[in-house]
Amino acid sequence: MDQLIDVKELSSPPPSEAVASTNCKSCKSRSCCGDCGRGVNLEHRRIHDDIVMEVLHRLPAKSLTRFKCVSNLWNSIISDSGFMKAHPSNSDGLLVTFTDIDATSQPGQPVERFLRLLSDRTLHHQASVLLTEYSITQTINGLVCLYVNTDNIIFLCNIFTHEILKLPSPRFDTRRAKYYFGYDLNNDLYKLLKISSERVHDIYPCEILTLGIDSSWRIIPPATLDLKTQSICIDGVLYWGRNGHPKYMVVSFDLMKERFLVKPIPDYMTETNQWNRFHVIELGGRLALVQVEACLFNDGKLILWEFDDDQVGEMEMWTKHIVELPTELCEQGCRFPVGSLPMGELLLADYRIKSPMTVYSYDRAKGKFEKFLMAKFPSSLALVCKEVPRLQITYHKVAWLHHIIKCSNSVSSSVPLSDPLHI
Repeated sequence: MDQLIDVKELSSPPPSEAVASTNCKSCKSRSCCGDCGRGVNLEHRRIHDDIVMEVLHRLPAKSLTRFKCVSNLWNSIISDSGFMKAHPSNSDGLLVTFTDIDATSQPGQPVERFLRLLSDRTLHHQASVLLTEYSITQTINGLVCLYVNTDNIIFLCNIFTHEILKLPSPRFDTRRAKYYFGYDLNNDLYKLLKISSERVHDIYPCEILTLGIDSSWRIIPPATLDLKTQSICIDGVLYWGRNGHPKYMVVSFDLMKERFLVKPIPDYMTETNQWNRFHVIELGGRLALVQVEACLFNDGKLILWEFDDDQVGEMEMWTKHIVELPTELCEQGCRFPVGSLPMGELLLADYRIKSPMTVYSYDRAKGKFEKFLMAKFPSSLALVCKEVPRLQITYHKVAWLHHIIKCSNSVSSSVPLSDPLHI
């Protein structure tokens, strides 16, 4: 690569002394095409932008994040939206996430694993995060936020490129808080919501940071409930499931309007759900609830409740779906919803980790089950946990470089790539 590319020549014209040195030593001509074997035409020495773009196009996304500092020209090419959209890394993908126990660097400590599904149906270990050091948000488009409450430190990480950026600290030094990451699709903005876990006059103070726009956190109206579970983001809205007494409820936060809303679950949904427990999932771009006890104790079916905010009236809001599971899925333990695909197919798997991992898809419109994938775990990854109830398979419309570049306006400083993420 060093013999092909001269950074100085790419960024600025050579000085006159350098031009003179390119005269052919044989014919003394600057226009020599190099046929004599000794001289090289100046025009042939300069590498055109389209050739540079072709070289950069073939590089992996992880390398491109480093090569932006080579020259202004390279940074301009790599940062161009057209280049990012055309780059092979800008593709759809599946990300498998689960909590394991570390068996190498920090034996016995809980660790979050991130594995990407490759084209050959094998799982590639992207990164791991020690949960004793960091708390973690939901992963969106390959981006995740790690935070340390005691030090008021927050990192934005790209799971695929391993680029890590430090975000501004919140206004209030809160020792107990939860952070939630979301994407506002309508405005193409990523936002980070902080909710204090310390109640003040029956409310929980909140701050928000719009990545790429806000240079500091903004105070917004508080939450009225303590939200302890992980959120999911659907169409620009964050959702939480909350066990209330005596009713279960769904809490939402609109990222565009920046306000909370509480949706109590109607009584008719809990008549056959004695434990009053649900899983909150996304299904075809809509909010859906899965009855937990149906997953645990009834091998033959799943009960889904799909929320339709286009309807009017409480009875029409939630539509019940009873999914009869084939014997094959029940025998393999693949009866637990672990994710969904963009077209609305439900993904089912066993929460017991084994290789190869078997995942089934369910098309509600056709009422059809299919074996979606059988993926092997990397042999280099020492898996300790055999049961991981938090197993998630998320589908990403990945545009790795676009996300990091866009979010970098909110960054306070950079940190070494090896700090929070362990390969």
